[in-house]
Amino acid sequence: MFFGKEENAKVLAGFLLKAGAAHVDDEARAKRLSLSREIVGYIYKKPEGWDDRCSFNIKYIGDQFIQWLSDFDPKKPADIDNIYSMSYRFLCEFDFLVGAGKELSMELRRIRNQIEHDDSEMEDDVRSQIIYASYVMPANIAKEFINDANIGIFKDFEQKKSEAENLKKQWDEEIEQKTTITEALKDKLDEYKIGFNFVGLYKGFSELAQKKTDESFWLFWALIGMGFLILSPLVIEIVFASSEIYSGNSFTANHLIILIPLFSIELILIYFFRIILINHRSVKAQIMQLELRQTLCQFIQSYAGYSSEIKKQDSGALEKFENLIFSGILSDPEKLPSTFDGLEQIGNLIKSVKNS
Repeated sequence: MFFGKEENAKVLAGFLLKAGAAHVDDEARAKRLSLSREIVGYIYKKPEGWDDRCSFNIKYIGDQFIQWLSDFDPKKPADIDNIYSMSYRFLCEFDFLVGAGKELSMELRRIRNQIEHDDSEMEDDVRSQIIYASYVMPANIAKEFINDANIGIFKDFEQKKSEAENLKKQWDEEIEQKTTITEALKDKLDEYKIGFNFVGLYKGFSELAQKKTDESFWLFWALIGMGFLILSPLVIEIVFASSEIYSGNSFTANHLIILIPLFSIELILIYFFRIILINHRSVKAQIMQLELRQTLCQFIQSYAGYSSEIKKQDSGALEKFENLIFSGILSDPEKLPSTFDGLEQIGNLIKSVKNS
């Protein structure tokens, strides 16, 4: 802000009052003072616009111009001439920096034309300032504008633009490469995720299969123990009968009576032996099914992708294979005998002995 400053605005106002009340005998200088007063009047009314467009002259003659206006004496021709030439310089710069497609107002254009065509006698330095403002100053303004540090940025605009385009192209290529790598990693992570899910499922089947293996182990030894229990009464009976015979005792009907509870015990032991045997067979079948599922977990991921591709060509190509792989291992298992069924058989045996 220059013309908008309060102290400078007071100087402009003071000059306007002095110039308006001044009486100049020289007709040419009276006209120059009138034109200068009109220019200063426009500056005083809208100082912001003149501050924006007249930075060159503000920089080089701004303080001098204010000083001449402040010390203005209408009786001194030099004051009128200097204010006249300086005012014209500000007007020319204001006109030079008018926006594209715009022109000075008719009043300012009239003032400029009158000053440009002022043929009246004037000092050489004043005349040179008028010529300088009309023809040389626009070039100096443009030169300073071009060499300004802030404007220098625009000089490298094309170079920076080319560098930016090359950098963008390089970034686009890198982003495309990174995107490809990222998608590949995503696919791998998806495979690992699915693989880990199948690993967890495989681990669950393994733990369950281990439990069933332990159960099969104890059932096996239970069968062995039950076999010894079944044979032990017979062995005891044979040993007892042999000892009686070798001792010289005759074999009587009392010995046969002992066979009745022995036979009942044998039936009960055989009944429980059968239960343990069926359970053992069932556990072995479950272990086989668990092992099958463990095997399926090892190839099911690849099979899902392969089957989707081959079935597009032939929907029945894998039908027999799937029926074989995914069918059950066991047929219908035998029903376990209930406790009441065993008691009923024992009761029937006792009745038949009593009837005999």
